[in-house]
Amino acid sequence: MNARLKELIGSLDSRLLTAIMLMLLLLVAAEGWMLALRKPFAEYRRVHATHSMLESSLQPAADQSGELEKVVGELKLLKTRLSGQLKMAASDDEMVATLMGALDRSASRYGIFLTSMTPGPRRQVSVFEEVSFGVIGNGNYLQLCRWMLDFEQTLGGSATITDFDMKAAGEGGKVFLTFNIALYRPIKLLEGTHGF
Repeated sequence: MNARLKELIGSLDSRLLTAIMLMLLLLVAAEGWMLALRKPFAEYRRVHATHSMLESSLQPAADQSGELEKVVGELKLLKTRLSGQLKMAASDDEMVATLMGALDRSASRYGIFLTSMTPGPRRQVSVFEEVSFGVIGNGNYLQLCRWMLDFEQTLGGSATITDFDMKAAGEGGKVFLTFNIALYRPIKLLEGTHGF
């Protein structure tokens, strides 16, 4: 049988024999991959998929820390702006005097005559103390409107007009204006603590 196999192999073309040997080598290599390399390759793919999933889940956390830093920056900016706008002294008498002076100077610039300013009730609104004042003045309608539009420059963003009423004063185009101003002071500033 050995002799017959040698005779059969010898009768085959050398190219066909090379092709058969290459096929056998490829078959052995494929079988080796299946046995030896398949498990580590599958493990590598699993680790790579886990890494990708963890990386994508950590990405929003990095965005949230950036968002947190942005909010902290905005809070510091707001605190600085609020402190800059609250130039009125912490004591009540000094605050009233500062407010009256600021309103009187502003009214004079616009040709408005202030007739009275009376303190109103106080109340706590969230972390602020609301201090209100009733103001009565008269002047030309357009000048009164311009004066009211300029209140943010005069009093800062911490003051709000809560109620107003305009009535004709008779001849000459004069108008009486009655309004309430509410000033907001942070309660922490009143207590003497300046930090958050």
